[in-house]
Amino acid sequence: MHKYLYLTISLVAVLTYSQTTINGIIKNQDNEPLAYCSVGIKDSDLGTISDENGIYKIIIPDSIHTQIVFSATGYFDQIQNKNDLAANGNVTLEYNSIVLETAVLSNNKMKDKIIGQKSKPMLTFSKMFDENLPTVEQGNIFNIYRKTKLKDYNFHIIPSSKYEEITLKINIYDVKDNLPGKLILDENIIYKTTTTGWQKIDLSQYGLVFNDLNQIAVTLQLVDYKSLENHDFVFGVSAKNSLSKNLLFRRQSQSEWEKNGGIFIASLEIAYLKQKGEKDVVQDEPE
Repeated sequence: MHKYLYLTISLVAVLTYSQTTINGIIKNQDNEPLAYCSVGIKDSDLGTISDENGIYKIIIPDSIHTQIVFSATGYFDQIQNKNDLAANGNVTLEYNSIVLETAVLSNNKMKDKIIGQKSKPMLTFSKMFDENLPTVEQGNIFNIYRKTKLKDYNFHIIPSSKYEEITLKINIYDVKDNLPGKLILDENIIYKTTTTGWQKIDLSQYGLVFNDLNQIAVTLQLVDYKSLENHDFVFGVSAKNSLSKNLLFRRQSQSEWEKNGGIFIASLEIAYLKQKGEKDVVQDEPE
């Protein structure tokens, strides 16, 4: 009796923990590796991201049979099934160039403005990033003018962060139903830093000019890091309480977005043209 019980328990354990490991490299049509490509499993919180050489690894429980989606900035998504990838994990993505309308804005008529948190208040809390979960995105929704050019993105890293260097991927989305919608970039925006405190990312080189949008979502991903010797890795971004739930969170590219109370200590430096009847953009809220 006990032998049969032991065999039954062992079989259940094997079935419970059975899984498939998939390895591969993600490239484009020119056979170039794609760095920091998202690999997400539909209807789950499981995902991964390719490294700077396009190499990825994902472990999928055999109980999961949903499709796997490969997403990279400037490329069409590709959907694969687990069995095909287990046989050959290499993936090639096709170009999808996003054309941003730039001709309608005249630099000599544009005004400059900072939208968001211009200073760090005394009372803040931390939104932490896990070095083992590079798929996680966190950020804010920003109100913008209907004709806006992005110049810089500023945010504040908590002083207690500990690392030799971090590599961040910045994502920008349009907004649908008060949540991030479609990615509106045609190339990766990658930022490296060795410091804490205020950070400034130059966005002017990417030609980010938006027409007929009144909101965008800006998120950060921790895609690589170097730890300090003899120190545990710590990285977090400062946030504060706000009247609305403006803190965005997503576990991986195919997960649902979540919104929590508060707002990143972050701002956008922009140039804009105000349209007739358009109200001034307001972002900062009292605590």
